[in-house]
Amino acid sequence: MSHSTSDQTHDHRMTVSDQHRLLAAERRRTALDVLSNRTGPVGLEAVATAIATREADRANPPREHVDRVALTLHHVHLPTMSEVGIVRYDWASRRIEAVDVPGGLP
Repeated sequence: MSHSTSDQTHDHRMTVSDQHRLLAAERRRTALDVLSNRTGPVGLEAVATAIATREADRANPPREHVDRVALTLHHVHLPTMSEVGIVRYDWASRRIEAVDVPGGLP
């Protein structure tokens, strides 16, 4: 069984319920902000570092913090974001790509 979502196409409008679920977690909101400034696929490590930097409010967050962010992104937040069709996440390569969603977010 493959965990890759990079080959799946999400061609649906995001429901209000999807939007609420997506935006319910601060870390997902931060991830969306980080990804909105990137074009093309980006590595999990780069996104985790950017989020940890913001959360720690310092340029070089502790390695343990970056690792915890990467772990929760990989197991919790990116699957949720992929399920609602806002990102494509390839579990094998750990690459993330933002997706334009019809209707977008409020």
